[in-house]
Amino acid sequence: MPQTTAALAGSITEIEYSVNASGTTGAWTDISGYAASVSISGGEQVTGSTMTMDGDAAIVTGSNKTEPFTVEFSIVYTDTDAQPFDALWDRFKGATKTVAVRWTYAGSGSGKQQYATTDSAKTNPVLVPIVACSPPNAEAGSGDPLMFTFSVICPDILKSTTA
Repeated sequence: MPQTTAALAGSITEIEYSVNASGTTGAWTDISGYAASVSISGGEQVTGSTMTMDGDAAIVTGSNKTEPFTVEFSIVYTDTDAQPFDALWDRFKGATKTVAVRWTYAGSGSGKQQYATTDSAKTNPVLVPIVACSPPNAEAGSGDPLMFTFSVICPDILKSTTA
């Protein structure tokens, strides 16, 4: 198979969050100008295994069920009200610790593959629990911008095409 010429650079990823996503409605806030990374973990198929008295290998079964996904974002920290840290921190520390997140590796525009937090129905982006929202660590010997992280846990990730 020949080498691809369609590779994407992570630096053009668009990341948005919503505190009121409901089905196909809700307002989305673009934080691409603050976001530095998105990391996805989890989603493994639940499996089981056991050994028997006969044979030298385990019996392994798959459940056709998957573990939840954890999605973590690294974002530039600012002290300015209503910017990403302030908005997400307030949401995390408030009574409703949920947010919906979506990201598009190929940037904004129509016809792009988009990923979003979703539920087991896998039909629309949905609000999911914020697992953590941590203030930044600071180091005296560094000139790097301060970064904070927040992460969510979701039953599944929806893959769709932007309109």
